[in-house]
Amino acid sequence: MAKKHTVIIDDINDGESKELIEKVKTRFDAANQKTFDLIGDFIAGGYEENLARLLVYLPNERRAAALQKLPESVREKVSSILNTFSEKKNSDPDVMSAVGTVLKNACFYGEKAAREIIQNGDIYFLSAVESENKNLFEVNPLLSMNVEYYLVNMNVLVEIDDRSIQKWLREVETQDLAKALKGTDAAVQEKIFRNMSQRAAEMLREDMEFMGPVRKSDVLETQKKLIGILKRLNEEGEIVISKSFCGCIGDELV
Repeated sequence: MAKKHTVIIDDINDGESKELIEKVKTRFDAANQKTFDLIGDFIAGGYEENLARLLVYLPNERRAAALQKLPESVREKVSSILNTFSEKKNSDPDVMSAVGTVLKNACFYGEKAAREIIQNGDIYFLSAVESENKNLFEVNPLLSMNVEYYLVNMNVLVEIDDRSIQKWLREVETQDLAKALKGTDAAVQEKIFRNMSQRAAEMLREDMEFMGPVRKSDVLETQKKLIGILKRLNEEGEIVISKSFCGCIGDELV
C-alpha cells in the first residue's frame, strides 16, 4: 500500500506533491485536535460523574465490586455523586447514553450484542425472546432494546416445508422479498428460488441485482414485516411450522 502511494506522488510535480502532503497534514492536525478536545471536554465535564452514571447501570453487587476497584480518592468522589443519583434508574436516558458510549467503544453494541442472544434461533425461540424481552429490559435496557430491534432471523425459512413457503410467498410483495433477501445467506435465497417458478425466480434475481445497495436498517425492517406474515399464517393455521427442532419451547407459545 505504501509503495502505491509513493508511485502516485512521484507521478506528479513537486508543487502538487507538496500540496497533497500539506492537505494530509492539515486534515490530520484537525482530527488530532478534535481528539484532544474530546478528551479535554470529558475531563472538564467531570469524569467522576460519568463513572457514577456507569455504576448506576450496574446491579448493586456489581456496583459495589466496581467501586472497590477505584483508587480511594476517586471512589469517595464517585460515591458522593452516586448518592445524589439515588432516584436514577439504569433506563434513564443520560445513564444509557453513558453506558452506550462505553459499549460502542468496546465494540459490543447493536447487532453484535443482539446476535449473542438471537444467533440462529428458530421461530419458536424468537417468539420466546419476544415474549420475555419486556422483563429483560429491567435487567439490561440497552441489550434488551438492541435485541428488540434486531429480533429477526430469515434463516428460519430454511426449516419450513416447501408447501408452507409457497403459501407464504403468495402473501409477500415481490419488491419486499427482493429487499429482504439482500441480507440473507445463500441457503435462504436458494430455498425461496426453489419454491418459485423459473420465470418468477429469474425476475426476483433481477430485482435484487438492479435494486443496488440498500440501507441495512431498511432491509431489517422489511425482514421483520415478512417474518410477521409468516407468524400470522402460522397462528391462523394456514401453515404449520414444526417444533421438532426446538424442544425447549413449551406449548404456550403456539
